[in-house]
Amino acid sequence: MSEHDDVTAAQESLRKAVEQLSGDGAGGGSKAVQEAVQALSDGSGQAWTPEQETQIQAMVEQIRKLRDLNRPGAGWWRQRREWRARGRLVDMMMASGPELLDEAELRHWKSHAMVELFLKFMDSAMKKDDALETLARIEALNAVTYEEYQQAKKKLAEVKASD
Repeated sequence: MSEHDDVTAAQESLRKAVEQLSGDGAGGGSKAVQEAVQALSDGSGQAWTPEQETQIQAMVEQIRKLRDLNRPGAGWWRQRREWRARGRLVDMMMASGPELLDEAELRHWKSHAMVELFLKFMDSAMKKDDALETLARIEALNAVTYEEYQQAKKKLAEVKASD
């Protein structure tokens, strides 16, 4: 398959993801987003075993639940659910190790960044230039490593602390 065919397939996957995210179907967009990411992925990431992949996915879901529960103005029940969710995440980390937790945190961040990127096109049609810009941003997101993510987080925290 030529490079042009790869780009065309990636653009088609990207269009499909955007269409599904802007549609009424809830949940279908995440599969299309994953297809778009896989179409652009160069496979340079660390190879995880199927068991590790399952653990990472479980931790990503637990992180997602924890962040959803951790909102200001939460009542007593929500705080209690957050506390239990935090305990489950710690148990998962203790069982699988910190490197899998790092990978889960990175995947959660990439997923969130990808959705924000696609939400930009919810109310308007995607033009050719938009597709190319979005593909470039997706490639940049895929290239981010955990160390780069942590450095960016530290810099952002320093900027917020200085304000």
